[in-house]
Amino acid sequence: MSDNNASVYTDLVEFLKSPRADLCKAAVDATASVTDQSGMEKLIKYGAVGPLCKLINRPECSGEAVDALLRLSSEVPTFCSQAATDMTEAGMVTRVLEVVLAKDKDAKYVDSALALLVNTTRTEAGAVAMLGPDGSERPVPLLTRFLAPVPTGEVDKWQNVAGVLMNLTQVEGGRQFVTRISTGVLEKLLPQLRSDNVVRRRGVAGVVKNICFTKESSFWLLHEIGILKHLLYPLAGPEELDLDDRVGMDPELWLDGPDKVREPDSQVRLLLVEAILLLLASGRNSREHIRKHRAYVILKFADMVEESEQIGEKINECVQFLRRDEEGTEEGSSDRIFR
Repeated sequence: MSDNNASVYTDLVEFLKSPRADLCKAAVDATASVTDQSGMEKLIKYGAVGPLCKLINRPECSGEAVDALLRLSSEVPTFCSQAATDMTEAGMVTRVLEVVLAKDKDAKYVDSALALLVNTTRTEAGAVAMLGPDGSERPVPLLTRFLAPVPTGEVDKWQNVAGVLMNLTQVEGGRQFVTRISTGVLEKLLPQLRSDNVVRRRGVAGVVKNICFTKESSFWLLHEIGILKHLLYPLAGPEELDLDDRVGMDPELWLDGPDKVREPDSQVRLLLVEAILLLLASGRNSREHIRKHRAYVILKFADMVEESEQIGEKINECVQFLRRDEEGTEEGSSDRIFR
């Protein structure tokens, strides 16, 4: 559809609202055929997102509507925020939950619908809507399915829940949901950092980074949760460590020996290093704990093979925190741990 006439887009939006199944289906197909940036911007501008949201429950065009919404909310940088806002206002959170939690839904459809939920919850309003009026219970059914084992050979249709959780923890209510001691959500999520699925690893790494922004949680994270080993394990590699290097280090970080594979995804590595940096910045007690547990050794070897300049810079910032002299200590005292 290359016509620049506004009436073409306004008419198309009206057809998307039609009660007639055939007209809706034709309008969704026409919408899906718009793949150029200018055309997709006009679709968003003239209000196509709202009507498309209402069609994800219509069996004759649900899949096509989800695909069109995914494109509009992902591939139009200047209008992604507007698309997310429109989806939230159209009740996308409720609609997605209704369809993905229904029985016998196609795995690909569930995966795509949850990807839409990721795009919707990127805004604060979307995240708040997903958390629900009580601020805690609405994500539980998704979390339960996300944590269940994925049957061998089946599509991991719940993988995008990780991205939803990452978005939720950008707001206070989401961080409270994940760190609530009584439910143990964080402890259940941390093993996903070792998942074979990079979508899961990225999302949970993002969750961990987001909760590390709360300085008041650093003691609990380091001493009660033992989060440091979970952050360092993916960054550890096959390098052989001297006995002196191992002193104070969690054995899990070196027991794999030459078989250990370092996290291959740069986005995951960046999020993990940024989480460590936030913990280091949270206070002296956190830095002393991280020094004592030999994080520097893992970071040093990771930096030696790191190809990303951005990650290398973040590792260097971590090292500067670790090497700094704390107030009231002898000059150069922090450097002793590196000898």
